[in-house]
Amino acid sequence: MTIPEIGRDIAWTDIIGHAFHVLEFDRTETKIGPGDKVKAKGFFKPYGYLLVESPILNQPVRLPIVHCDDFLLASSVFDEPRWFQVVQEEELLVTYVPKHKLPGGLIGVSHGLHYVIVPKGTLERYYMVGNHRHMARPEPEKLFGTLVWEGEIRVQVNRNPEI
Repeated sequence: MTIPEIGRDIAWTDIIGHAFHVLEFDRTETKIGPGDKVKAKGFFKPYGYLLVESPILNQPVRLPIVHCDDFLLASSVFDEPRWFQVVQEEELLVTYVPKHKLPGGLIGVSHGLHYVIVPKGTLERYYMVGNHRHMARPEPEKLFGTLVWEGEIRVQVNRNPEI
């Protein structure tokens, strides 16, 4: 079974602001060196992929990680045993909201993926509320809080999202 990929099979513009549950993190041989210097396998290759699912899709999809800061954020969860255990018991969500969009919805120079850890079942509740209104009009701030593109970016924790 071929897994659809954002940017190839699904347009980036179709997912802006939508929330996804992160199932897996594929590093695709990307290495993190001294000073958090991220080096991908190839110049035109993504740093890695997230396998994600969401009620807006009918199956899991691959979400390319195309900015080094987005890779570092994912790595900070999956490589840290304490956080990895937390996301096994709760949900790690991701949304794609670039600060500046290039044609086709691709990110500009800033990172575009925002992460939050929430209680299990939050994503499903978010998309069910108000007769599925978030499917048509996503409101990622309800889950992710204030979105940050510069300065200290980090994986947020939201124990009580106001859906």
